[in-house]
Amino acid sequence: MKKKTIAIVPAFNEQATIGHVVKNLRRYVHRVIVISDASWDKTERIAKKNKAIVLKNKVNLGPDKSTEKGINKALNLKYKFLITFDADGQHPYNKIPTFLKKLNSNKADIVVGQRKWFPRFSEYFFSFYSKNKIGVQDPINGFKAIKSEVVKKIGYFDKIDSLTSQILFNADRLGFKIQNVKINVKKREDEPRIGGIIKSNYKILKSLIRVMMN
Repeated sequence: MKKKTIAIVPAFNEQATIGHVVKNLRRYVHRVIVISDASWDKTERIAKKNKAIVLKNKVNLGPDKSTEKGINKALNLKYKFLITFDADGQHPYNKIPTFLKKLNSNKADIVVGQRKWFPRFSEYFFSFYSKNKIGVQDPINGFKAIKSEVVKKIGYFDKIDSLTSQILFNADRLGFKIQNVKINVKKREDEPRIGGIIKSNYKILKSLIRVMMN
């Protein structure tokens, strides 16, 4: 399965963790694509040093458009399985085989990581809506495994800045199978790239409204 799999990692000023993330991902996937979202630190240089394919945004586009850019590159490279992964190193690498096994056995077309708790109240609202709508409890979790055929069928990954969740709702409408896998995440020491508590809650609620109206 490894040769059929590529990881997509959007990154904005993640020089402290990107090397470690790419190095660990390469134990489980064939290639790693890092999308530098207009980073001004050493993110790109470190990613290249660790043999990642590096794509650059001239301006900051956010996680959705950056992930879309990486997925389009992965599709051009003809990979069957796509892993989306955060650049901060919070996600558990050892869960990748579990995700891929579900795709390869056709038990799921998309697998989504499910955290035990959420750091922001807005995420509980998003989770409640998503769980009742499509059975996904952590829709904005950046750790996902997706069959390339799902993205090809839909035609895109995200068009509404949904914090990477639109693909799930579109896939459910088309009858694709989605499964949750419980994961443990490491605590981030610095401020999340989504912003502080007020800014992040605003972004998440805004994305939820977009999803509900879509």
